[in-house]
Amino acid sequence: MATRSKGSAAPAEAASDATAPRFEEALAQLEALVHKLESGELDLEQALGTFEAGVALAKLCSGRLEAAELRIRKLEESANGPVERALELGDDS
Repeated sequence: MATRSKGSAAPAEAASDATAPRFEEALAQLEALVHKLESGELDLEQALGTFEAGVALAKLCSGRLEAAELRIRKLEESANGPVERALELGDDS
């Protein structure tokens, strides 16, 4: 029986992480789905299914980015003590 190390994911989370695509793969899949939707070649049901899959991938990507940001903050705080900095949001529009 394996023991979990401190800070490891719960068994259900670990199982879903093992089957979930990496961030880069999920982002590429999301971009492909967006392209399919923008092509206008899907019927309504196909478009809805594609949109649902895209929402799931977007949530996955967002969660991975939030986790990465949290890890960076923890590393900065442990290295230098608490760090206060402004969050820069890019405007891609």
